[in-house]
Amino acid sequence: MGQSVQLAGNMNLAGFRILDCTEEPGYLAGKLLAELGAEVIKIEPPQGDPGRRRGPFIGDTPDPELSVPWLALNTSKLSVTLDLADSKDRATFLELIGTADAILETAGAGACVGPLAHALDEVELRKANAGIVICRLSPFGTTGPYAERRGSDLTVLALGGNLYPTGNPDRPPVRCCLPVTHFHGGIELAVATVFALWGRSTLGMAQTVDVSLQECLTIPNMTVPTQYPFTGFTGKRVGGGFRGAKAFFRELWPCKDGWISFALRGGPARNPGIQALVDYIRECGMAAPALERDWKNYNHNTISQEEVDAIQDALGAFFRTKTMDELFQVACERNLLLAPALTAREILASRQLAARGFFVDIEDPGRGLVLRYPAYFALTSLGAACIRRPAPRIGEHNELVLRSLSATRDRT
Repeated sequence: MGQSVQLAGNMNLAGFRILDCTEEPGYLAGKLLAELGAEVIKIEPPQGDPGRRRGPFIGDTPDPELSVPWLALNTSKLSVTLDLADSKDRATFLELIGTADAILETAGAGACVGPLAHALDEVELRKANAGIVICRLSPFGTTGPYAERRGSDLTVLALGGNLYPTGNPDRPPVRCCLPVTHFHGGIELAVATVFALWGRSTLGMAQTVDVSLQECLTIPNMTVPTQYPFTGFTGKRVGGGFRGAKAFFRELWPCKDGWISFALRGGPARNPGIQALVDYIRECGMAAPALERDWKNYNHNTISQEEVDAIQDALGAFFRTKTMDELFQVACERNLLLAPALTAREILASRQLAARGFFVDIEDPGRGLVLRYPAYFALTSLGAACIRRPAPRIGEHNELVLRSLSATRDRT
């Protein structure tokens, strides 16, 4: 269960103002920086950011204030609406640039666009504030032959090398149901922004950060590209299993209330666990001839497909009689290499996460809601890098932020 909390947040970046002009790929970066203590202002057009119209929605009717992705990825930010085609709003934006330490955006080379038409290019940004750190996230980076090309999550997954090995071997590649390129890229953009701010304070130089989603997704695959010149191996899809020298083995198994992960991989580190599982099956009265073998010397590279099928039939029949929690408890007690494939239901009920206060109930009075969130993404000696406020409503902080600009203008 979640717990109601008084919102505070980590103050590592206290005193920094960051303008978030990103589209969906960059939302996470602003969220992370805000929960590290920065004042992150989401700049939106008057009708609201287009991402607010991305479902699913709380309730049955599409509502830009009730988009679940928006509510999840924009916590702790402020919202200011500006029409940059309007000369007055454009002047206000320039004033905001002058007060900011960094700007985040998701356009390609040459222009700060994001969801904002008629925005400013880098020359204009530097003219408004020579010390501003400009942080760009784009599909392919701001240089090279693909710099001006658009790219969706699916496009970047494909061109980053992650799509090809994902899925079952007898079917085309598949993508994850969530935009993982956005999450990888958002994290990298946040990290790069922090380093650029640190660099400005130590080197006295305001940098331009250039993060490519394709490169972010290529890095996790680097073992295969670097091996290819020597082995000719391009990677392959194996689905929910792995292939030995003579047979294919499954790794995902249905059980009474879900799925568990268990592999018949051999070797000195794994064979004792397989033997321990067989002993447990025998204790439960479900011994089978296929399981009676010399597991101490078992090698998955020498076993035939016929033998594997017989063993897996026996294991599958046993797993279907147990729940995920029953099997996991036994795995912990007997040192088995077995784990449950948890759904959101089990994650929300996790005793480990509850003990660390990971989920919290956040009151959102502007929407009349209480929403349960992961409370933090890191714990530091300065406190948790955690949610400070719910995701903003459209233009919710116009008066607060613009009044501060007026006060600054009056003093000068």
